[in-house]
Amino acid sequence: MGLFCIYGAGIVATGIYMAIKSKYSVRPEAFLVSDREKNPVEIDNIPVTVLTDWDRFDTEIVYLVAVPPIHHEAIRGSLCGNGVDERQIIWIDCLMENRIMEEFYRSQKHFLTVSQKLEESGRLTQPLENGLSDGGGSVQKVEVFQARSHKDRQLRSRRKHADYIRPIQAGAALASRAFLDLRDDVGDNISAKNGNYCELTAGYYAWKHSSADYKGLCHYRRIFDLSDEQMQRILSDGGIDVILPYPSVHFPNIFSQHVRYVADRDWNAMLLALEESAPDYRDKLECLFCGQYFYNFNMVIAKREIFDDYCGFLFSVLKRTEDLAVPVGAKRSDRFAGYLGENLTTLYFLANTDQFKILHTGKLWLE
Repeated sequence: MGLFCIYGAGIVATGIYMAIKSKYSVRPEAFLVSDREKNPVEIDNIPVTVLTDWDRFDTEIVYLVAVPPIHHEAIRGSLCGNGVDERQIIWIDCLMENRIMEEFYRSQKHFLTVSQKLEESGRLTQPLENGLSDGGGSVQKVEVFQARSHKDRQLRSRRKHADYIRPIQAGAALASRAFLDLRDDVGDNISAKNGNYCELTAGYYAWKHSSADYKGLCHYRRIFDLSDEQMQRILSDGGIDVILPYPSVHFPNIFSQHVRYVADRDWNAMLLALEESAPDYRDKLECLFCGQYFYNFNMVIAKREIFDDYCGFLFSVLKRTEDLAVPVGAKRSDRFAGYLGENLTTLYFLANTDQFKILHTGKLWLE
């Protein structure tokens, strides 16, 4: 590869950088960003430069735009307005990102991917059976709850979701109208806490109300890059406990993730809650979070017993964190529990890597 820059400094950009570095042993000239807010000063000793401070707009540099597609048009205007030729720009959409990260994680050996699983089982070309089978002929029921809210912005995409996805109105207790038949405010629920818990109120519903063999959670704008056919083939072969999105890559380690999104006082409240509610996990956190791989977005699919155990851990810690936080959770609506949930999700599955057979796949960003 020749000279290049990566436009972006978030999880898409760092993942693409890590994949390129691993395969080609090259480094970008810089990470470019639109503004300094919430962006780091450097990534892996490579400067993060605000575009207005960049003065090397020459024809030799290729620009890899590694941010969610919703920002592409604005970036096109900024780059082309500074004399960059469209042919110097490579636009990395979610499908390209998934292909790149698939190759990268396959090379890492300890992250099993969907395509690896299908290849190993020899089920890429095998005729499909009816339903989802565990290998012994029994049908497996899968419910992945897609959290949608009355506050969601309108999506341009009209992508048909997989049949295993069940849209659910999250935060329904806070909405003036019902726009989905399935709501998270029935029975045992935390729907009214949606301002703090975000999509996790739908996860709580899945925990308390779904009896599916495999249960999961995704987001109105982020779903698993996993078709019904792939799901059928994976589960009919058996042996998979958990499906997670490819982890994001962080520098110098994943402690940097909470620094960007979680106040120190909330982080410390969570640590104290872990000490009280789950001391074994608290003991493991310091070591595990010195690694680079983080499970974003509270996205997970797992066998029922694993999903329920994960939720028991997650919600007990978050409930105690609410009580210890300043101000207390009941007086807030700033999504702090949702952000902490990503950290606890990462902690739970990293701590149980050796106990669970975990499969990884890409995610689709819906715009």
